[in-house]
Amino acid sequence: MKKNELSDILIIDTETTGLANSDEILQLSIIDGNENIILDRFYKPSYHTSWYYAQKVNHISPEMVANKPSIETDAEEIKEIFASHSLVLGYNTKFDLRMLENNIEGFKDLEIKFEDVHNLHRKCENLKKIPQLEKHDLTSVSTTLGFKLAENDFMHNSLTDVKATLFIFKKIIEFLE
Repeated sequence: MKKNELSDILIIDTETTGLANSDEILQLSIIDGNENIILDRFYKPSYHTSWYYAQKVNHISPEMVANKPSIETDAEEIKEIFASHSLVLGYNTKFDLRMLENNIEGFKDLEIKFEDVHNLHRKCENLKKIPQLEKHDLTSVSTTLGFKLAENDFMHNSLTDVKATLFIFKKIIEFLE
């Protein structure tokens, strides 16, 4: 893929209060295919005051988001970002898009073309185009393929996760060329 084609791709990830439809977005990160940060923000949930199990995974505490705006504050900007790009990538993309639909009024009205990098990786494995792995979570796949965490970064921070997702996507392209 060429650099200008990569700039038209969004890579997204959310960190949430949980996995249910009633859960809320705590962090949203969006980069383009050239790793330019388009959006990386934390949000205070409107209804949840604690999220014990999710916090164990994403390390986002109620105190960390207590003074942050709600996601509705950025709703129009977020919808414009998605509307202005041709393809959305993620790792378990359907979950992130579902959370955006549940948290932002009118988001589900957008026509979004998306691919799931996790599914692309599995297809490449099945075609014997990429090494077979035992585990297929984002951390296992990205580190096996050579993704290195920057100092003070950790997985399940949505900004780190979008960078890892893009890394995997670019490795898949390399393997297919």
